[in-house]
Amino acid sequence: MKKGYLLGILFFGSLWGASEAVFGGFLYGKHNLYTSVPLTIIAFMILTIARGYLPQRGLLTLVGSVAMLYKFLNTPFFACHLLAIFLLGFSYDLVSSSFKVKNKAFFGVITTYLGYALFALTITYVFRYHYWIEEGLPKILRYVGISGTLAALGNSIAVPVSFYMVQLLKKRIANPFEFKSGLVTSSISLVTFSLWFLVLLRWF
Repeated sequence: MKKGYLLGILFFGSLWGASEAVFGGFLYGKHNLYTSVPLTIIAFMILTIARGYLPQRGLLTLVGSVAMLYKFLNTPFFACHLLAIFLLGFSYDLVSSSFKVKNKAFFGVITTYLGYALFALTITYVFRYHYWIEEGLPKILRYVGISGTLAALGNSIAVPVSFYMVQLLKKRIANPFEFKSGLVTSSISLVTFSLWFLVLLRWF
């Protein structure tokens, strides 16, 4: 792994984790039935930009792992939320690394459905979480069919827009994650450090 990738993984994972902890915490506190939808759209925007700078297979799964850890350290423990984050990162990584989907809107749709389906099936039939087992297949179909569809529609727009944004960014800044003394790299390092410093303050 290149040294610059480490900072990129930490930066994007921390941003995603912070969005889950802050914005997600707000939405879950309001008991919104479709909280996962805006959170998934934000996640895919971050992952799309991250993919532009972290092209190697497996790196976006690591981004998801960092986001999962950040949320775990900042919010009450909900295993299902953490699993959902990890599987979204894994699904994005899998599709972007294994399949050549040129249409970014279509990519956003199929990857969203994959992430939702993997989560629903895993939490129900592998981890057997009682909240999902009680309702079984009907709940899975509602979750994937309603929340998954809403998120997929959002990502059919968010992914192409984010892909266009990262192409513009790369023309201006080829790699802002190399360990240099440039202003951009220093700013990214400061943001990443500050997000984790807030975690330490919360715990200590």
